[in-house]
Amino acid sequence: MKSSFAIMFPAVTLLVALVIPVSVGAQEQPVTPGRKKPHRYRFVDLGTFGGPAAYLYGSDRVSEVRILNEHGAVTGWATTSTLDPYQDFCWDGDCFLAHTFEWQDSVTTDLGALVDGANSDARWITNNGLISGDSENGELDPLNPGFPEIRAVVWKDGHIVDLGTLDGGYESVAHAVNSRGQVVGLSLNRTPDPNSMIGSFYGIGFQQTRPFIWQNGVMQDLGTLGTGNNAIALLINERGQVAGDSYTSTDPSPFCFYNNKVFPLTTGAFLWEKGKMTDLGGLGGTCTLASALNNQGQVAGWSNLAGDQAYHAFRWDPATHSHLRDLGTLGGTFSIAVAMNDTGDVVGAAARPGDQVVHATLWGRHGLIDLGTVGTDQCAEARSVNSSDQVVGISNPECGSDEASAFLWEHEGPMIDLNAFVPPDSDLHLRAGATINDRGEIAAFAATPDGNRRTVLLIPCDDEPADSEGCRGPALRTNVISSPAATLSTRARLSPRDVLRGVAAELDRYGWGRAVNRTSSR
Repeated sequence: MKSSFAIMFPAVTLLVALVIPVSVGAQEQPVTPGRKKPHRYRFVDLGTFGGPAAYLYGSDRVSEVRILNEHGAVTGWATTSTLDPYQDFCWDGDCFLAHTFEWQDSVTTDLGALVDGANSDARWITNNGLISGDSENGELDPLNPGFPEIRAVVWKDGHIVDLGTLDGGYESVAHAVNSRGQVVGLSLNRTPDPNSMIGSFYGIGFQQTRPFIWQNGVMQDLGTLGTGNNAIALLINERGQVAGDSYTSTDPSPFCFYNNKVFPLTTGAFLWEKGKMTDLGGLGGTCTLASALNNQGQVAGWSNLAGDQAYHAFRWDPATHSHLRDLGTLGGTFSIAVAMNDTGDVVGAAARPGDQVVHATLWGRHGLIDLGTVGTDQCAEARSVNSSDQVVGISNPECGSDEASAFLWEHEGPMIDLNAFVPPDSDLHLRAGATINDRGEIAAFAATPDGNRRTVLLIPCDDEPADSEGCRGPALRTNVISSPAATLSTRARLSPRDVLRGVAAELDRYGWGRAVNRTSSR
């Protein structure tokens, strides 16, 4: 194992976040008698570091991520005005250098990278401010010619730490960190493997992919399930339990869908705790994937049914770990779980009869709830749920279409298009709700008219005076509110795989996939 080492960089603080005030005369949505008064939000464009774009990781078909903590701090990455030195492997579609940022209390801090002229990004922030992510280290990977070495990193108090790699490898990725400073992710070793998990995903890096936990300066290999030789650690909770995915054998899997990619071998989900890796089992098929882990040790994800022609969302409970709980669908053949709160409520998406319409879903205390879509959209997917069962996500007119809208759903009312809260003097369109915390703050993914990505925070201001500057309710517009409906499609019939690939392609298009634009020029 390469030894870990810390490189300290002073954090550069920039006041780039913009709180956009409400225009005088903006017409807000009236209150319907008997319905709770609509929320009001303060709209914050988190800005960039001089480049055209900024990004957030959102919970996707890799795993749930936390880019917004309970104190309102947000992490992501933003472009600078400097061109990326690795033009063949750009992290940003426009090939500008990008750095991780932390936003809190109207201040955006550039957290830098391991060396000058390197890119970095982030996908997790804890309530005590630890941030995990990745950074280039200024070296080229000798096993993947021309490709920059990427290292798992963690930031503490603005300082960056290189977590190293396993078994002399050159690449590692950090997925999650808990408040104790335990970090989990994946590392490539030097053993060639044509079925490499990371190689199957990126199309580069065909070495064995190994899961790790890092703590107190030491990176530990967590092992694999069965006779598999590749695995990834995706999630860690405050108890130090780790969830992820592993090949279980060398048997092929005809369909193991992983964020618009396919794992070629039989794959299972695992929970690792105190040196022991537990196979969570499956629903009869050759693919089971974990996507969420809460502080009770419950795991959510999805699993193929026997024959691998259908897949259902599941929840696994440590108290009844002998089997997965099949969460079912809305009458179609497939569903997926994307995120889960600490009470075990799971959100994701499920197909309606015929598999042509996909609705956002909540599996909670009251059973399966169809959250619907925005307006007459045909596809929606929930991406995050807080302890009050407020849900945010993405809605599309058709699965994989170029159009997308961020939504909020809660028990008091139907689905709301979050674009209703965009000030009239802003040209941003909210594409997806990424995360909602227990304070009701929403981190969202936005786009400019020319297609550049931006990051936005919506801060509830319901308790402020009605004339409070920058605090606005939903403006009148079409297709702002939707209730669940069985919308028919006139398109050619799609298979469940095509439908899910379409939604995933949409997420990739807006920067939600793990690869985002890192593979755009390969």
